[in-house]
Amino acid sequence: MFCLGPRAVPSAFRATAMRTPINRLSQIPQPSTPSTMLSSRTFSSLLSTPRLQPTLGARLPSTTLSSPLSSLISRAPQQSRSFSASASLGVRRVTFRPSRRVQKRRHGYLARKKDRNGRKVLVRRTLKGRKELSW
Repeated sequence: MFCLGPRAVPSAFRATAMRTPINRLSQIPQPSTPSTMLSSRTFSSLLSTPRLQPTLGARLPSTTLSSPLSSLISRAPQQSRSFSASASLGVRRVTFRPSRRVQKRRHGYLARKKDRNGRKVLVRRTLKGRKELSW
């Protein structure tokens, strides 16, 4: 079913597979994999294991790691954005029967004058001869 010929296996895996015998592959330490899972894995799945990347802590100096600020930062839960970020993104709440003040703020003359599209509305209504340019 599977072809494990020289074309199916990448050259990097071929070179390491030729140099190391199969019995040495079982002696490679796997830090995150329990020994019960190693016994059920096949040889082809051992070849596709991801390489271990150095962690961020290994690259930082030891003085940075021992500071109390870094320990607090590592324990704090990571949020994708702050609580009030939705208001800054322009998300408008749906309100039932908003007040007249809110209506003027959204559709009034000053709101139209601030925005480029609002200024276009004011020009169109002026050219048309409207008595009221906006609400």
